[in-house]
Amino acid sequence: MLFEREGKYPQITEAGLALYDSAKVVVDSTERFAFSARQLSKGIPATLVMGIDEDLPLAPFSELFHSVQKRWPNLNLVLKRQAAPKLFKEVKNSNVHIAITPTLQGSSQFYEFRAVGQWPYKMACGADHELSRSRNITNDQLAAFTQILPTSLDPNSPFMQTQKMSPYTWLAEGYDSLCSLLKANIGWAFLPVYGSDLPEGVKEIFPEFSLVDMHMQYDIIWPKGQRTTELHHCIIDQVHAAFSQRV
Repeated sequence: MLFEREGKYPQITEAGLALYDSAKVVVDSTERFAFSARQLSKGIPATLVMGIDEDLPLAPFSELFHSVQKRWPNLNLVLKRQAAPKLFKEVKNSNVHIAITPTLQGSSQFYEFRAVGQWPYKMACGADHELSRSRNITNDQLAAFTQILPTSLDPNSPFMQTQKMSPYTWLAEGYDSLCSLLKANIGWAFLPVYGSDLPEGVKEIFPEFSLVDMHMQYDIIWPKGQRTTELHHCIIDQVHAAFSQRV
């Protein structure tokens, strides 16, 4: 007997209480099973591998992650933070299903893409670095201090040739490593920024040539021939929103 029905309202018995938690697990599992089946029938994958260029800050995409989890709570998401060349290769081999990468010049034969916008860069150093106390910084001054560059840059690329200004360089793998070196007052760098505030312990500097806005063009890409679903369109919309709110 699960309920006593002698009174006006049924009362659960000790046997009923003993089975209650197990019954909840069964109901929840059944609902998850039905939800997953509906999503799979719409082409939503059980697991999505998403890549984000390691040189970008991750915080601007928090709303994207919340939206995806809310709409597809049973989705398994694998987040990869990799350098752009590796992300291009992973997308080409269909190991990454969707990725945010710098724009690759020319048409691609192995992926589809959607332009999502430009990401601004500022020149920055540690709050206690000698450059932070200079108001008018010359190119010669920049060349006299260590410049921190991302490891993702191709040494022979035009972008590297325009970014590298000092003969003394350190290389940092990813945004977080670059910020850590700046906070340690190791040197200065071109830093991708979100909003008007720089990370704590980092200060913007204004060299004589920096009157022109610096930015990098970004795309969202996925393997050519891969079916796009409402999940992909949600991610694309959220990435667009993150780029539009970057300043």
